[in-house]
Amino acid sequence: MPSEQGAYLSETESRDQATRLVDDLTLLQAEQAVSHRESIELRRHHSKARSHEQVKEDVFNQPAQTPTVGLNPEPPSQLNKVFRGIRGLPRMVRYLLYSIPVTAILLVPILLGSLLPRDQQAVIGGPGGVQLEWFGIWLEVVWLSLWAARIVTSIMPYVVSVFAKILGSGNAKKWKAAGRQLELHTALFLWMLAVLVSYYPILNSHKVPAKVPDEADTEYPNIGWIDVVNKVIIAFFVLATLNWVEKILIQWIAESFHLRTYSSRIETNKQSIAYLVHLYEHSKDKLVSEASVMNTQGQGSGTRTPLAMFSENARDTIAKVSDLANRVAGDFTGREVKLRNHPRKVVSELLRNSNSAQVLARRLFRTFAKPGAEVLTPQDLNPAFPTIEDAEAAFLVFDRDLNGDVSMEELEAFCDEVHREKKAIAASLKDLDSVITKLDRVFFFIIFIIAVIVFISIISASTAAALASAGTAVLGLAWVLQATAQEFLQSIIFVFVKHPFDVGDRVTVYGNTGSLMRGDDYYVTEISLLYTEFKKMEGHIVQAPNSVLNTLFILNHRRSGQLADVFELRMKYGTPPSVIKELEARMTEYVLENKRDFTSKIITELRSFEDAYCMTVNFICFHKTSFQNELLRLTRHNKFAIELMNQMVALGIEQPRRQYQISGQDWPVYQSNIQPPSYEERQQTVDPAILTATRRRANSHAPDTTGDVFQDVFVARKPSNSVINHPPRITEELAETSGAAMGSSSQLEKYPTNGSAGVSSQRFRFNRSMTFRKSADRSERDRGDIV
Repeated sequence: MPSEQGAYLSETESRDQATRLVDDLTLLQAEQAVSHRESIELRRHHSKARSHEQVKEDVFNQPAQTPTVGLNPEPPSQLNKVFRGIRGLPRMVRYLLYSIPVTAILLVPILLGSLLPRDQQAVIGGPGGVQLEWFGIWLEVVWLSLWAARIVTSIMPYVVSVFAKILGSGNAKKWKAAGRQLELHTALFLWMLAVLVSYYPILNSHKVPAKVPDEADTEYPNIGWIDVVNKVIIAFFVLATLNWVEKILIQWIAESFHLRTYSSRIETNKQSIAYLVHLYEHSKDKLVSEASVMNTQGQGSGTRTPLAMFSENARDTIAKVSDLANRVAGDFTGREVKLRNHPRKVVSELLRNSNSAQVLARRLFRTFAKPGAEVLTPQDLNPAFPTIEDAEAAFLVFDRDLNGDVSMEELEAFCDEVHREKKAIAASLKDLDSVITKLDRVFFFIIFIIAVIVFISIISASTAAALASAGTAVLGLAWVLQATAQEFLQSIIFVFVKHPFDVGDRVTVYGNTGSLMRGDDYYVTEISLLYTEFKKMEGHIVQAPNSVLNTLFILNHRRSGQLADVFELRMKYGTPPSVIKELEARMTEYVLENKRDFTSKIITELRSFEDAYCMTVNFICFHKTSFQNELLRLTRHNKFAIELMNQMVALGIEQPRRQYQISGQDWPVYQSNIQPPSYEERQQTVDPAILTATRRRANSHAPDTTGDVFQDVFVARKPSNSVINHPPRITEELAETSGAAMGSSSQLEKYPTNGSAGVSSQRFRFNRSMTFRKSADRSERDRGDIV
């Protein structure tokens, strides 16, 4: 606080004082949410060997809250308890338990075949068929090979991860996830391979010899159903093989696409979050230590009573016991479980929306900024890191404009950008999974058709010939599906090969798009296999087929760097070049003073001359970042435009409109029966000191945390705006002053605009219209010229 009585706070200090209470409440809510979520997770019992699919957080679409009031769940039955107990066992044990009931049932034909005499046993398939015992053995092989393949492939993710580490892969977790995705399909392939290999040796080699009744010396030929079943098994084996190869291809496409598109963004976002977690942890420790010192020094009477000490110690003991139980549960389940209110969990909770992300930024700024300082410097972060190099590396991440310091607004923008990037990556990965799933379904349909054709070709040669004839007819009608096939292939190339944008990117689509059919700006909201959904700047949702986007030029603002902002100025013909250079010099000084927003470069371009009365000059400035954030772009654009306008007025740069003389020797101006204006009717002057005081009073309010309201056209009609005490009007304050003071030197300077000041300003000297009388001897032609 300033030492002088009545002195005003700076803008940063005013915001700090206004938002401190709200920020503390938001932090407490985040910590309570983390503790509540952790307590719910502790109630769940997991097996150490059982693999659990981690559900990825969808930060765009939060799951709906399930109602819990008034629900009386039924108590679980004994059978349900048994199933829950089995599900808690390791995978291999569970698979063995699953196979036991059917295995016991399939032992019946084996026992009958081994215990009953041969002449009393039924032959499978009629005379010359298979023995009952060996048929039961083949059924056991079919059933047990399924679970054996499932047990073998259950260790596939770990085997793939070990081989990846041996071969020098830096990301073994990725290969482990790929092995987990291929686990089931590999098991199906191994199962069908085992069935195919064991079929003929077991059944065809153990047939019951029998003679044909009419021909005593002739044995029964090969049983027809054995060959038919073998062909069916071959068709299923082809389907399983193609499905396995297709799943490997899908995983390769997904991993290569993920590596090429999202890996760098994910690593950058993780690094930024890691720095925020480290700084928040240091901030929490620092504030706790300061709070303990303050509590020790400022304790009043009755604060250290035995009951209060017992309550405080009990809370600490319960917290430590819960942390210990959490750690033991994590060790038992094989998962890394962090302690209660772990900084990473709290930071992740705060990065769920823009408001809480800005709360985190203000918390860090209060912790590390020196008292009364407006910015953070690299030296302020040194206490939080073990070495100076680490502190400088973290500071470079926050200092996006590379000007050597970080303000509170810049840190808020950084945290909000990390939050938005996290949302965009999560939504992009979600859409990528959706696209991969749809592509997988299309490929599976194709291989299913291939398997059916193989099956028909193997079963009957005549049916295969008929199928070939039908295929010729289908190829003759291929022109019907030509457009669909072309759109499908173009969409695949657009999504997986070109991929010009991701979810959350701001893009400009050129071509016959937009309301004027000359292109428009959009935000990408969803990417599907055949279409993409955009959101216009006004809020409309637009859907465009990917096959059409494949032929258009697309500008991606997020992937762009520092972009130029062009201001086209039309000024009077004959404006001296020295004035234009002076304007360029002043705007260069302005961008140097605002180096957080603009680069130190101003470019001027003389575009054209129009009929010797107008000249067009372009003033070009460069933003420090791209135009991905529309609010930030608008703020910078307006700041530069207002400063450019003020400097043009100060330099007397005139507009290109022609100025006509309205009075002269031939056209005198007369005034009659007009009283001079009173002082009260004159134009009120504005005192800059009053403007400054009013601005400070307005800034003392806490900022509105309702989000981005620049598109909300009904924001002025919200009931919450009616409770804000707006500052008094400037004219009402000045109306109380004396008339003599009105005529003092406090009147603002009037810059010459729209032509000569000596002639045109005479019309507005008394702030009223004037009656012009022309000479009576002027003709109607002259009057028309004047008009």
